[in-house]
Amino acid sequence: MTALPGFRSDPASRRAALTRLRRGWPAYLFLLPTLLLVGYFSYYPAYVAITRAFTDWDGLNVPNFTGLENFQRAVSDPVMGEAVQHMMIWVVLGLLLALVPPLLVAELIFHLRGGRRQYAYRTLFVVPIVVPSLVLLLVWSSFYRSDGLLNGLLGAVGLGGLRHEWLSDPDTALYSLIFLGFPYIDAFNFLLLYAGLQAIPEDVFDAAKIDGATGWRRVWRIDLPLLRPQLGLIAVLAIIGNVQYFISPLVLTSGGPGYSTTVPALLMYFTATRDGEYGYGMAIAVLLLVVVVAMTLLSRLISRGTR
Repeated sequence: MTALPGFRSDPASRRAALTRLRRGWPAYLFLLPTLLLVGYFSYYPAYVAITRAFTDWDGLNVPNFTGLENFQRAVSDPVMGEAVQHMMIWVVLGLLLALVPPLLVAELIFHLRGGRRQYAYRTLFVVPIVVPSLVLLLVWSSFYRSDGLLNGLLGAVGLGGLRHEWLSDPDTALYSLIFLGFPYIDAFNFLLLYAGLQAIPEDVFDAAKIDGATGWRRVWRIDLPLLRPQLGLIAVLAIIGNVQYFISPLVLTSGGPGYSTTVPALLMYFTATRDGEYGYGMAIAVLLLVVVVAMTLLSRLISRGTR
């Protein structure tokens, strides 16, 4: 048999591979339980979702194979179409919120004079991570009420005409959910970018200063190119998270008013748990998986193309 290019199949290499395998068997043995658990709790549910997506299944009885019927229904469903539009808006704006505010704050804190000041401000922005997200959602729902903080501030600065029922108006409900959580400093993104700035050698900053690259010019010419791996990782995670996200629409608006805050992940949840159409819900889940993979690959291609 002809060996594949790049692979050595001579007896000496096979003996070396077997020797490495024998020497490393304790490590493989200790990894085996973890791999089995990952397979059962992570890969098996994905397998079930993919296989049930081609069936008419109520979650209890034996599923009936229906081919591509669920996918055809999802593509032609007007509610699904509206939900996809909402998801695209959420992904674009969510991506900006995941990148821009943490980057600005990381830059400002990194250039503060004194390690103690940097540590204090860094801690202030990271501490809110211990607050449960459900508590934040309930607090912001009170801010958005007709007698809440937001309308109160608008009235106080003379903009009472802009007072609104933010979550009850179909024109503002979706954007109110997206922009919930001011000042949008995700602790993980902030720390990742801050660590990236710390990893830039001091010589690079000194050379930039000599060449006249200071202030925003240095951020644009030095920091952003060297932070590209961190920004790329945050972008990929933000896309994946926003495509799958449905907690705030579920808790605050239940997808309403009407379908104005319905996103595909929430539609999948309601279809399966409220309507009992698990097969159709699984088909929506598979479509979301395809969208996540496609957008992740696209972002990676864009990231490589800009190098």
